Amino acid sequence: MSRKRKAWRFSAVLCLICAMLAFGGCVGGNPSSTGTSMLVPLEPSGPPLTTKEIDALKTTGQLDRDLPPTAQADVIRQYRYFLRKGRGSMCVFVRRSEQYLNYARSVFRKRGMPEDLAYLAIVESGYKPEALSHAGAAGAWQFMPSTGKKYGLDQDKWTDERLDPYEATEAAASYLQKLYDDFGDWPTAIAAYNAGEGKMQRALEGSGSRNFFEVRERNETLPEKTRLREETKQYVPRFLAVTKIMRNLPQLGFGNIHPERAKRYVRLNARPATDLKGFSQALSLNWGDFSAYNAHHKGRVTSLYRTTFVYVPEGSDDKARVLLEGGSFCLNPSAVAALERGQDGGGAGRACALPQGRGRSHTLRQAETLYSVAARYNVSLEELKRANGIGDARRVASGRVLRIPGQTPGRDAGRFQKNSARRITYRVRENDSLYNIARRHQVSVEDLKRWNNVDEKRLKPGSTLVVNRD
Repeated sequence: MSRKRKAWRFSAVLCLICAMLAFGGCVGGNPSSTGTSMLVPLEPSGPPLTTKEIDALKTTGQLDRDLPPTAQADVIRQYRYFLRKGRGSMCVFVRRSEQYLNYARSVFRKRGMPEDLAYLAIVESGYKPEALSHAGAAGAWQFMPSTGKKYGLDQDKWTDERLDPYEATEAAASYLQKLYDDFGDWPTAIAAYNAGEGKMQRALEGSGSRNFFEVRERNETLPEKTRLREETKQYVPRFLAVTKIMRNLPQLGFGNIHPERAKRYVRLNARPATDLKGFSQALSLNWGDFSAYNAHHKGRVTSLYRTTFVYVPEGSDDKARVLLEGGSFCLNPSAVAALERGQDGGGAGRACALPQGRGRSHTLRQAETLYSVAARYNVSLEELKRANGIGDARRVASGRVLRIPGQTPGRDAGRFQKNSARRITYRVRENDSLYNIARRHQVSVEDLKRWNNVDEKRLKPGSTLVVNRD
């Protein structure tokens, strides 16, 4: 074959690949480690939009129904980028999101929030549950440590619940609802999710603006420290562009996805110091796969000090439940001691190292307080503290096994049940949020707001909330 013909064939193949990338299908892609954090260039990316692409661009939902004309150019630029130069990355994000979209949509739907918010994790991380940023954000929803803790995502030496895409979705929904309550519209709330609520508020006040789009127009008039970063200026248009693409995948040549076919997992409680690797082997589960969908555990052993949770594939849950409830994979005390010293605990025995109590016992769950446990068992808070040698009720970690003291039924017991079991008062602590308080008491944020006529802005440490229990 002549050199000219070889060169022509090579050029033809190259053009075909470029056309596939630009106009249809998904070919490879090398997305960044934390999703779509790259900035989109100002110049157009690739050929003009086709008729089908323009039709898809015109589709709107609750979040992009009333965009000001000045915002259109930014959205189109992001839209064009992910259909052209960024198409490979978009293909990866679309495929990865299939596992989580049904769950995320249901979370937002149950809370009365726009379901399209489920696509925000694509902008944050490309739906990569283990994504880590240089700034310290982690997980599919890229929570910073302090914000994650505020919205119920536990982090310690053994676990980081920011890496659990299901728990993190619940926390993201609560945070986004709080931002919406603060700012009054979704684009501004979404911008605050990226920039931080304080930064967004200062930009609004400094520019005399009512929403993100007005700040975007006036940003250069602000002092440098108050201005929104370029990433935040692109963040909302990027989300809106990704949303339009996700609504029209087949039309735009990405092919359909089937979130309803996502692998299903069952969440089970695991006792302190559970050997996760041994547990997964007993279930004939590949350790690499098991650790991937339990990425919130940092190692092969659960927390030594509290009950946590694990996910197992649906179908393995019956056997897994028996193994976990029987304590079959709790490390023995010597192995626990070795781990506390920073050494490898080894295979160790199978004797559970949980504290024991006489009579009734109760394992404190993440959503509970000592007060709610006392109400449940019809004992006073002071009796519960004395029976367990507890000084400060606020410093008891979830997972602790509590001894429930006996009590002779009588007039006082009846009064405690009536006043406490059905109506509890809670004193707000530093860094509390309505979401955290609702989670502890197993009630909804909406009920807390209704019972106390309060919102996040008026939630102050030291104030008292009423919690009604059925």
